[in-house]
Amino acid sequence: MFASPTDRCGLIGAITKALAATALWMGSASGLALAQQDPTADSLIGAWLDAVGGMETYAQFQSAQFTVTTVLYDTVSGREKRSRPRYVWLKRGPFGEATRAERWETGGLIQQGFNGHDAAWAAEDGVMLPDTSKDGRESLYVARDLFYWIGLPFKLRDPGVYLAYLGLRPRPGMEWSGRSPHPFDPDDGLYHAVTVRFGEGVGEHQDVFTYYFAPGHPFPTELTYVEEGRTNANRMLWGDTQRSGPLQYPYVTVRTSITASGKRTKELIIADVVINPDIPQSMFEIP
Repeated sequence: MFASPTDRCGLIGAITKALAATALWMGSASGLALAQQDPTADSLIGAWLDAVGGMETYAQFQSAQFTVTTVLYDTVSGREKRSRPRYVWLKRGPFGEATRAERWETGGLIQQGFNGHDAAWAAEDGVMLPDTSKDGRESLYVARDLFYWIGLPFKLRDPGVYLAYLGLRPRPGMEWSGRSPHPFDPDDGLYHAVTVRFGEGVGEHQDVFTYYFAPGHPFPTELTYVEEGRTNANRMLWGDTQRSGPLQYPYVTVRTSITASGKRTKELIIADVVINPDIPQSMFEIP
């Protein structure tokens, strides 16, 4: 990782003060169970933001291009089943957060895009696909998803994102067999847990995320997420953070999905990251 861990004593002291403030806040007349003002959750996310350069770094972020490769694994043998790269362009354009992604499938080149405000689309080899097609239906979700993950942790400061501190608790399970322990694993196995929810109309789905932070360390070790309409939690291990370009923009090199029992199912590997390239708005419009 590129940043030194936050001073353990300083962070624990801040969290202790925040816990006291939380007790007062939770008993206040407002009665809000979830709010961005949750001081303990805010302090943990704030430490993460500080470790990657603060919100001023995101203020300078205008565009990006990168490759995200999805690698699928067989949970019985542990072997790789399939690997598929997607080529991604992002831009904070004149109308909002615009995205374009391309990937090769058996039928040809699949392109999905969103211009940031009123047009999400999908095409195959340059020919428009109907909105009712699978790629057409998923184009807006793909656009939001790609911008969200490369925008973390900054996106946790967006309006309508609600944070709550769940206390010290163990992670959902052990990592897969044969993998060495995470360097941040605490001796007592307890992590600070912060849950993330979204307000009405924020994002495409009302999924619920929980991030686990080892005491004294600013980066999450793992997160879980429960998809809208479901009750089972998906587990994801958080990889190393690297920087790109003169802006030193932070991104996570790999996120690993595992089963409840710790078997690896999928990895999302980010590579070839270029920050603030000059991308014409026409890249994101309907072809």
